[in-house]
Amino acid sequence: MENRFITIATLNKSDADLFNNQLSDQDIICQMSDAKAVMANEPDGIRIKVREKDRKIAIHILDEFSKTYGIKECEHNIFSNVIERILVPVDFSDCSKNACNYAIGIAEKLDAEVLLLHAYYFPVINSFDLGDGLSVVVNLNDTVTEIADKAKDGLQNLYNDILTQIKQNSSEQVKLNYILVNGNPISEILNIYDTYHPDLIVMGTQGRTKAKREQFGSVAATTINETKVPVLTVPENSIYRGISKVNLLYATNFDQSDYKAIKKLMTLIYLFDVNINFVHIGKMDDTSKVKIDDLKNFFNQLYPGYQIECSIIEHKDILLTLQKFVSDRHIDIIAMTTHKRNFITGLFYPSMTKKMLFQTDIPMLAFHA
Repeated sequence: MENRFITIATLNKSDADLFNNQLSDQDIICQMSDAKAVMANEPDGIRIKVREKDRKIAIHILDEFSKTYGIKECEHNIFSNVIERILVPVDFSDCSKNACNYAIGIAEKLDAEVLLLHAYYFPVINSFDLGDGLSVVVNLNDTVTEIADKAKDGLQNLYNDILTQIKQNSSEQVKLNYILVNGNPISEILNIYDTYHPDLIVMGTQGRTKAKREQFGSVAATTINETKVPVLTVPENSIYRGISKVNLLYATNFDQSDYKAIKKLMTLIYLFDVNINFVHIGKMDDTSKVKIDDLKNFFNQLYPGYQIECSIIEHKDILLTLQKFVSDRHIDIIAMTTHKRNFITGLFYPSMTKKMLFQTDIPMLAFHA
């Protein structure tokens, strides 16, 4: 796998030659090939390919090269930024621990670090009414200290458990840290997002009861809405079996955002042994056939060597069709784009999508196109 060459940029001829020299100085083998633009508004150019194992350092060299010489790529964002930091909000539940397994597996493959975040908040403190508008707070210090200590101990224990797991799996290259904060979970996730700048957020979700569904809808939807990075949500009954091989479903409606979304998707999964199923549920007509062929050609030009399948399925019941496809094809992850804000509202609350989320045990990757 690591000897497979992948595209990291498309440059004009003179810039490509110059960048090739930059890579050679760092002992990175580079392949160059002619690139016919896949989008009408993009120029032709030269595609730069490096081995998968060199991709991370090559991206950093490309960033410095572009800043130094003012280089602009012909095809923007063949890959998005390198995945280096993964944020995992935790609450010490089994579901939360399962999300940590996914985060560690991804971090090991992409050489990224993981930050565990636990946000706790104090409940309304009971007070004793003395009359005449006077009251005395009862056991405030003891209550506050107890809650804080419990949160601290829980996070430390989770950190130690995961650290032990990392060592047992010989994954010492994964950097693991944690942070404990006092505040509303949603607010604190967004605060850490603004300061830590994660490239991926992994969240455990619990949704079998009404209360848990509402909690998931609030925290997850807000996180996806208010951040610009991919968010992987892991259902409580999702069984982690490792992620060395991934069978992924990407649901497409043939929107122009697909082209940007696929580039972001590949940033996350390019090093995995992955089979990607591009699925469109709609009318099987000539227009749909052309569009899915265009999508397939676009993908194969930028990311040759990956196993992909493209399907158009005619069915009025989108939910039933997706569920059957997930089951029949043994899908591991469902990928969806969130390029429209109202998509999030539709994602977590209408009955059809709610059933899709809570009647399957398949993790879902949501990201902005």
